[in-house]
Amino acid sequence: MRRVGSRAAVVAWVLAPALMLALPLFGGYLFTDRVLWAALPAMVCVLAACVAWAAGARSVRAGLGRAAWPLAGFIAWSVIATVRSVYLHASLVAVVSVSADLGLLALFAALFRDERRRRWAWAVLAGAATVEGILGLRDWTQTVIFGGDIGWRIFGTMYNPNVLAGYLVAAAPAALVALAWAWRNAAQDQERPRLGLIAAGFALLIPCAALLLTGSRAGLLGAMLGAGVIVLAAPTRIPRRRLALAAVALVALMVLAPPVRNRLLSATTQSHSAIFRWYTWQGTARMIAARPLLGFGPGTFESAYPRFAQVGFTRMAHQTPLQIAAEAGLPALLLLAAGVTLIGGRLVAGLRAGGLRALEAAAGLGALTAVGLQNLADYTWYVPAVGMTLAATVGLALAAARDGDSQEDQAVSARRPWLAWACAALALLALIGCAIGLQAQMLAAGGRAAMAQGRYTMAASLLRRATRVDPLDAEIVGDLSDALGASGSLRSAVTERLRAAELEPTEAGNYLALSTLYEALGEADSALASAQRAVELHPTSPQAYARLGRLQEQEGLDEKALQTWRELERIWESPVGRYPAVEEVTDYSYAYAWLGLAREAERMGDVAAARTYYERAAALTGEFARKKRDGEEMLRLTGMWDEREVVEAERLRDEAEAGLRRLPDAGEGTG
Repeated sequence: MRRVGSRAAVVAWVLAPALMLALPLFGGYLFTDRVLWAALPAMVCVLAACVAWAAGARSVRAGLGRAAWPLAGFIAWSVIATVRSVYLHASLVAVVSVSADLGLLALFAALFRDERRRRWAWAVLAGAATVEGILGLRDWTQTVIFGGDIGWRIFGTMYNPNVLAGYLVAAAPAALVALAWAWRNAAQDQERPRLGLIAAGFALLIPCAALLLTGSRAGLLGAMLGAGVIVLAAPTRIPRRRLALAAVALVALMVLAPPVRNRLLSATTQSHSAIFRWYTWQGTARMIAARPLLGFGPGTFESAYPRFAQVGFTRMAHQTPLQIAAEAGLPALLLLAAGVTLIGGRLVAGLRAGGLRALEAAAGLGALTAVGLQNLADYTWYVPAVGMTLAATVGLALAAARDGDSQEDQAVSARRPWLAWACAALALLALIGCAIGLQAQMLAAGGRAAMAQGRYTMAASLLRRATRVDPLDAEIVGDLSDALGASGSLRSAVTERLRAAELEPTEAGNYLALSTLYEALGEADSALASAQRAVELHPTSPQAYARLGRLQEQEGLDEKALQTWRELERIWESPVGRYPAVEEVTDYSYAYAWLGLAREAERMGDVAAARTYYERAAALTGEFARKKRDGEEMLRLTGMWDEREVVEAERLRDEAEAGLRRLPDAGEGTG
């Protein structure tokens, strides 16, 4: 048993830093192939099992101290919340992901107590951040210097600039620790070339420069607060006055950096992003009030939020604490907060160690503070590259802060084989689940590619195989329905879409697709009922109202259609229309309402109102079609081109312009 355990620990010592190198390159996305990224959490679970096998309960609990209990309670409560999840598949993925983050935290805290191994782990984290920073700087050079786009914000290999900022604020403290190690080595051996010190200096400067170029306001605020925590907590011989002057100079540099300056100036003239977040937080608070105890299920925010939304579509709450409470309930948030507080207390206690160990503890505090502040206005904790890097940074700081002779360590030093076996069994289950998900995603990716090429029969075959491998993924089932519908098998498409709606009953898109299928089958009543259900699930969805109103018009329900158009007009005038998630034309559904209202005004003889509605519809659809046509080549290359969508927008534009020409003084109206 001991020999197997020691070998497992060696494997973990090698694979854990390797995972840190791979994370920024492969784990910087959240919404694409969500199960695919669950392979990374599975790897962490396996590594955590290796440590548990090697050291029993000591590895699991001694590194975290008392924080282990509330963190374990958080995972347990998340599992309980999964029982009432509105989308089981998303909850299972989320539970595995968050368990992996906390497993990685325990892994690093237990595995790297040895100073030499911990030094290399810090260097690996710093190296990964440096590589990601170099990629971001290259992006900025090509786009800003050579392309002339001075407002460009870098995002490297990540999903967007805010995610890159979250990764950098989690990893940059590791570069500071690496620089301190290099400084001490250079001071001890002054005859050798200071190549290590120079490399460590660049490892700190490059991520910091890249962080500035992300232009992430929340990320930069978090970085400044984290840096302040490190400055106040870390042991240093530099006078505090000089440190304060250096901090002021650093803040001035951040403010003067072009992306930051542009973002700050834009914040004074437009508050779109802040207001959108504010309304999103209000909607999330309504979710919490609806299910305060168990929430809607981990990972289900995207599915459950639309019913409570006060603005347009968003996949995340843009505030991690609120989202945790909405998904898993208030007890889960309190347990996680208690665990983080106890970890912070353990790191503060580690400051008394002095020297580099105190600096490492301060680095962990800084990273925890920086990412925590950013996630009060963002969601980067949910991205594997950010969450796992933060876990590794804080875990290394906990390893440095531990006192091997403490009573707490002695109390948990007894080996408990049952705990090792339990951890190994859970990790094996997670690995099997992720392997199944990966296989399903690979088949589904092939099916989507075949569908993009118009090979619908092959697409349906691949997607059907994917649903057999992973029958809980509603997205794959929905894609199968689309492939069957495109191939002409409408009844089979309805069957699969009903199955997708059963797996994810709060997703309005399933009912919009059902409405389209029923209309193609000539079942008007079912089409209307499905559209009405979509409106009920997503009462602020312009697409749902547009679909319902068009069906009502086709069935001669003119009064009901007029009510629907007025409701859609009300949505346009509400925060939904005023503060969309993206400040550009991405949805022309409002044009259906304006055309319907324009025809009614024209029939009633209200020329001024009719002209206003026609002009609105022509402007909205015309801008949408023009922008799509301008980017047609790129959209085709990326497989995102939808000819039918653009043709429909152009048809609505032509209808609006024809309406303007019918009105008196039409030439003046179109001019």
